[in-house]
Amino acid sequence: MKRIIFIPIEPLIERYSANWLRWFPKEFDRLGINYVMINPRPLSDKIRDGSFLDISGTHYYKAMQLAEISRMIYNYQITDNDVFFIADAWYSGIEALAYMRDGLGIDFKIAGILFAGTYDPNDFLTKKGMEYWGKDLENSWLRIYDKIFVGSDFHKRLICSTRDADPKKISVVGHPSYYEGTHCEKENIIVFPHRLDEEKNPHLFDSLSVMVEESFPDWKCIKTKEVCKTKQEYLDLLERAKISVSFADQENWGFAMVESVFANCIPLVTNKVCYTEMYSPTFCFSSLDECLSKVVFAIQNRELLMPLVEANREYLKSIAESCIERMVGEIMKL
Repeated sequence: MKRIIFIPIEPLIERYSANWLRWFPKEFDRLGINYVMINPRPLSDKIRDGSFLDISGTHYYKAMQLAEISRMIYNYQITDNDVFFIADAWYSGIEALAYMRDGLGIDFKIAGILFAGTYDPNDFLTKKGMEYWGKDLENSWLRIYDKIFVGSDFHKRLICSTRDADPKKISVVGHPSYYEGTHCEKENIIVFPHRLDEEKNPHLFDSLSVMVEESFPDWKCIKTKEVCKTKQEYLDLLERAKISVSFADQENWGFAMVESVFANCIPLVTNKVCYTEMYSPTFCFSSLDECLSKVVFAIQNRELLMPLVEANREYLKSIAESCIERMVGEIMKL
């Protein structure tokens, strides 16, 4: 019987990785999977420097995981029936796993979840100028991995059009998300649920806010990152909001908008990236003016739109809540 060696992302309280540390083992137990989780103590549960993850903190955590993996291999605790399941496939050290696998002749497999990389011109890594070394490294990793999981068809196309990737290795499965908010009374609030990074275009939400609040003074436009100190405060604000807006230039799944829909917000998203395959065309816009028009319609016609929101929510839940089981199913076939 195969065994999964689960390599989680460091649990950060403001990201979904802290939830994943609970959700994955719970699903493994439900499915009767034999697994080991390698979860060393991180330097912090917060992002001090960086965007998606803390720049140095994530490498400390991954290095500690790699040290434990190396110890297990050294002590003959890894066999041909094992599969390393990497929750963040952009993982410095995967080449060391390939070195040990090939050098020792152990036929273990390697699977991982890929979120982004230097192949995306809007990614943090690319904007920091890392493509000059990241491109070749990503090509090597894509050859090393036996299975890659991504959140959307858009993401798979982006990888395959820019890197030396075998499309048969890449499976589109969504990303795990189980909503843990508590439904409450809605208020006249429009939220921008993203981190305030350049690729999310918070300045466009500022422009939208001015236009909305001039015409609808009883409505508030709020950036969650400016007022929420904890994940629970963030979820509570989504629960109170009626509309959630995204101007993102980069999104390969979009946890914030998925969480917004789970909280019964009307989602309004750019007509690009992964959003076109995840949301009804009714919720997509191509310009700031069109976004404003859709916001006005949503303010005035919430009840008319709610059946469509509910249908979109159930569609996304069906993907997100079955994601781990589908990934495990593919891993068991390796």
